[in-house]
Amino acid sequence: MNTIKQKRMKAEDRKTSIILASKGMFAKNGQHGVSVDEIAKACGVSPAVLYQHFPSKEKLYEAVLDAVACNREDYVDAVLGGSDAFGDVLYRMTLVFVKTRIADVDTLRIELRSIIDGDRLSEQFFQNQWSSFIDYIELSLDDMMKEGRIPQFNIQLAALAYVGIFREVMLSQTMRVGEKHYQDVESLVKEMVNFYLKMLGINNQVADIGKAE
Repeated sequence: MNTIKQKRMKAEDRKTSIILASKGMFAKNGQHGVSVDEIAKACGVSPAVLYQHFPSKEKLYEAVLDAVACNREDYVDAVLGGSDAFGDVLYRMTLVFVKTRIADVDTLRIELRSIIDGDRLSEQFFQNQWSSFIDYIELSLDDMMKEGRIPQFNIQLAALAYVGIFREVMLSQTMRVGEKHYQDVESLVKEMVNFYLKMLGINNQVADIGKAE
């Protein structure tokens, strides 16, 4: 029984090491820019061993994407962690997401590669990653419109604009080779959220509500 458990643990550890090693390669070259032989060599295993864990390169790529998924529980904690004002909640949610992404440059690069290469699998994955923001923004703006607190506009486009703003901010970091990344992420996120609120005609800025922790 112990021998079986040890072999299983070793297999799990090897699978994790393959995901970690291939993640950097996918980030640099894209899904289609690296071969199974190259991945296997970087991982120190044979292609046959790699196929024991992942039946295809596409399945390995899917496993890499799953490994970088942001935990939705973090968003729940962010939503419940302070003021329920729209800007404040949006700030806390975005801060969780941006900190996770900026701390993991390879994930940002995979997203950039997905755009450049037209990779539908990873593009769909990252769209799903932004779905929490889109859903929250659309529901909140719809409520505010019904209450007459903001002017009428296309809420779907407004939600996509928010995604575009922060996607651009984070992806731009992948181009800063040899340069320092933003040191004060909180201020960066607050500034961009306030810009977005002002664009929508919402007066209650994050700075006025109070710093969200």
